[in-house]
Amino acid sequence: MNFFKNLFSKKTESKPANPTDPASKQNFKDIIAAKVTHWEKHSNADRLRVVNLDTGEEIIFPIVCGASNFNIGDIVALALPGAVIPHSIHSEAHESFVLSKAKIRGIESQGMICAAFELGLSKEVGEGIMILKPDTKLGSEFSPEMIQ
Repeated sequence: MNFFKNLFSKKTESKPANPTDPASKQNFKDIIAAKVTHWEKHSNADRLRVVNLDTGEEIIFPIVCGASNFNIGDIVALALPGAVIPHSIHSEAHESFVLSKAKIRGIESQGMICAAFELGLSKEVGEGIMILKPDTKLGSEFSPEMIQ
């Protein structure tokens, strides 16, 4: 009986998908292209930014983000509440999770700006936010071909 218990309780290690491999089709539902229109330092955290993003139809605000490798005018992948994030950077196991609004140091973040690792497109945890091609249509569903 312990054999089955051990067999079904083992965690499988997820490896990031290769965007050029047709067998690794990923669902990027609720992850869209958005342009950074404004950011400011978070009032309660030295290493966080509070960001405004334009989806082409509306401004999404606030988004709380810990990365600093993007600027006003950059187009980024914005995960909206309900999006499945394949790899969490906030745990050792990097398990997937469904994004929801979250209060971060007193500010309710309305989504998440994504890094390649978080979407399963890289094995490198600390690469920072993905910058998309400047001609990417705002509000369109994210795809790896958009990455600059």
